[in-house]
Amino acid sequence: MLKQHFRTANNLLRALDLLCISAGFVLSLWSNAFFFASAQTPTSQLTPLYRNTPYLLFLAWALLCWIGLSRYLGIYRRSHRAEPLSVNLGVHLKAQLLWMVATGFSLFAIKHYDMFSRGMVALFFVYSSLLLTSRLLMVVALLHGLRRHGYNVSRIAIIGCAAHTRAFTNFIEQRPELGYEVSEIREIQGQDAATAGASSEIEDVFIVAPTLESVVLKILKRGKRVHILPGMFDVRLFRQELDDFAGVPVLSIGGNGLSVPQAILKRSVDICGAGLLLALLSPLLAAIALAIRLTSPGDVLFRQKRLGQRGRLFSLYKFRTMVANAEEILQKDPRLYDQYVTNNFKLPPGQDPRITRLGRILRSTSLDELPQLLNVLKGDMSLVGPRPIVPPELEQYGDFAELFLSVKPGLTGNWQVNGRSEVANYANRAEMDLEYIRDRSLGKDVTILLKTIPAVIRRKGAH
Repeated sequence: MLKQHFRTANNLLRALDLLCISAGFVLSLWSNAFFFASAQTPTSQLTPLYRNTPYLLFLAWALLCWIGLSRYLGIYRRSHRAEPLSVNLGVHLKAQLLWMVATGFSLFAIKHYDMFSRGMVALFFVYSSLLLTSRLLMVVALLHGLRRHGYNVSRIAIIGCAAHTRAFTNFIEQRPELGYEVSEIREIQGQDAATAGASSEIEDVFIVAPTLESVVLKILKRGKRVHILPGMFDVRLFRQELDDFAGVPVLSIGGNGLSVPQAILKRSVDICGAGLLLALLSPLLAAIALAIRLTSPGDVLFRQKRLGQRGRLFSLYKFRTMVANAEEILQKDPRLYDQYVTNNFKLPPGQDPRITRLGRILRSTSLDELPQLLNVLKGDMSLVGPRPIVPPELEQYGDFAELFLSVKPGLTGNWQVNGRSEVANYANRAEMDLEYIRDRSLGKDVTILLKTIPAVIRRKGAH
């Protein structure tokens, strides 16, 4: 919940900055009109500029430029509360400068800059910059004040030896404006160290174990550069950032995901997309259902229990592509079942006696997957996500099983657009799924959806 509140607050800051730019635009119009009036300009020349379409387009472009540049520079990224104001202000001022250059350059690029008042444009940049900077300073001052009085507090856990955890705790307590509250302290050698931060109330975990600090300090004093590794464990499946914590450099790993608005938008796209596709494809779905009914006995839909978000079991829908007693055939033949398990829970192409002739066509064209649009509408799945798996497959994800189950499975995903069954090694498939979880974003989802169409047309890895 704390992360969701933080992301919501960041979206509020974006909106406030856009409001500041809009306010700067209005102020510049008023100032421009005042200067004209003081020069005894005829009334006919004092038509409000906000009724002038080019000026409104200029404002719209300025807002879009700010959205793009602020996102590129990451000025709203999730950073430590302890990040110095100078760092935050520096990034913000850099964004403002680049925004002015990009927005101003656009006036010359369109070759119609003579229709704009140069004085108004200059005032627009000045007012907007002052308002943006004032917004930043006021928000920082407000947050520091709230945190000193116990509001907007983030609970943390600390792992380390007794001396260092005590020193870091004192460091935190002496800076109440940072808004941190130490909820757990664990010994780094203790058996329960790995369970630190298990509570949903804890947002961050700090590991304080600088056993080489005296050695590092001596080397630094000789003018050398020191590189401190967090260890040789594999962190490629998690996002990494170099941050500043009250002047102390830290390496932050993980903790990234979709913001609340992004999650809402993703779910909205799932509902609209699945509903629209079901409506458009309804004649095709009806034709496939009729063909299945006429060519082989049994139900039209195949249902199988799969693992969903947080390990919840749900019934996955597919068009039936096998004989009605396919599961029974598999379980009764130990050799066939062993081959099924060793081949990533799927029999090799052309070696599955359970598949019907129509089923081979449906599988090769991926049409058998279309009923999963119902799973998307129900909320069991998303349009994009890791492939839903049967419970026995979970062990293939090892220690990352909990991470894999943290998101909804998808109708299409990273594995599906990169070869599907052609990815012979299950470990490679698992890594593709985990890479999606690490990098998940709305932009990533759009990219995968666009790649899905040519992947289906090429029938790559489908059988």
